[in-house]
Amino acid sequence: MAKRTTSAGRRPASNKPYAGSLGEMLDDAGFEPLGRRIRVSDRGGGTQLPSPPKWFDPVVEFLWAALPDLAANHWDHLYIDALQSACQALVALGQAVLDGSGGIKVNPEPALPSILPRLDDVASVIVCLAAQVGFLEYRHFTGALDRPSPIGLRRPNIRADHGSGPAYLAPEAFRVFESLDLVLGARWTERAETIFWRDNPSEWGLDFTKDRRFIRARDAALATVPDDIAEKIEKTAVITEESIVEWLQIAPKTKTREDALKSLRFWSSHSLDRVFHRRWRLDCGWLSVEESVRTLLIEHDALSISMRRQFAARYLPHAPFLNE
Repeated sequence: MAKRTTSAGRRPASNKPYAGSLGEMLDDAGFEPLGRRIRVSDRGGGTQLPSPPKWFDPVVEFLWAALPDLAANHWDHLYIDALQSACQALVALGQAVLDGSGGIKVNPEPALPSILPRLDDVASVIVCLAAQVGFLEYRHFTGALDRPSPIGLRRPNIRADHGSGPAYLAPEAFRVFESLDLVLGARWTERAETIFWRDNPSEWGLDFTKDRRFIRARDAALATVPDDIAEKIEKTAVITEESIVEWLQIAPKTKTREDALKSLRFWSSHSLDRVFHRRWRLDCGWLSVEESVRTLLIEHDALSISMRRQFAARYLPHAPFLNE
C-alpha cells in the first residue's frame, strides 16, 4: 500500500449541490449544511441526541471533502494509506458504511456512535490525509543544510513550535486543525508534536526515538507486556522449517530458501507492526482488547513502527530481523 502520492488538482467549490454531487448525496442522507459545516440531522419525534464533541463536525466535513469521489455515492481509498485511514474513520464515526468493493458510501442513517474512536488516532488521520491531498505542506527548519530553494513553494503560514517545524496549511484545513487543538495563533500546539511523530515528515528531520517520552514509553512497554500480546509477539519471532517449505512449494521454481526467509521475515515484521498499531499507544502503553476497539489503523504509523523496532531489539534479541 502506498504511503503518499502526489495529489490531484482540487475541484472548485460549489454553493449549490448539483446532481450526483457530494452536497446532494449528503442532503439525501440527512445531513444539514451549516455554512461550510456538516452535521447529522436530528431524527425522529423531537428526541434529544447527545451532543458530539467540538471536533466531530469539522472532522466529518474535512474527511468527505478530501476523499476522491470516483462515482456517485462511492468513495474509494485507491490503496493509498492516508485515504484508507480516512474511509475507516468515517465508518468509525458513524457517517459511512463499507460498500463491499473496497470503498465506502454515505450511511443512510448517520448517527453519533456510542463509542468514538481515539482522538489521537482521529488527529493522526487528519494530518496524514491533509498532507496526502496537498492541504498540508511541510517545510524545512530555517537554517537546515538540506533546505531546498523556496522558489515555487507556497510560503509557510504555520510557525515552528513545540518541536514541530514550519508548514503551509491551506485555508480549507484550518478549521479542522483548530478543532483538534493542533494549531493556535498560526503556531503548532504542544499537543500537535506527538501527532506529527506518527507522520514523521522527512522535511523536519525528526528523531523522536531519543526523546525521553519515547524512551519512557519503550521501557514501560517492555515491563508490562500482557499475556495475550506476549503470545502474539512470540509467534511473530518464529519462522518454522514447515513455513519455508510451504512458501517454496507455491513460489516460482527460481526462488530460493533465502527468498523464502526474506519474504517470511517481512510478513513477520508486518504482523508485529499490526500488534503495535492496534494494541499500543504512546500516552497509555498497551491497550486492552476492549480499548483497542477505539483505535484506527494507520498502516505507516512511524511512531508505532519505531517502537516495534526498539521493543523487538530488546524483547526478541533472537529475532534481529524484527528490529530492522
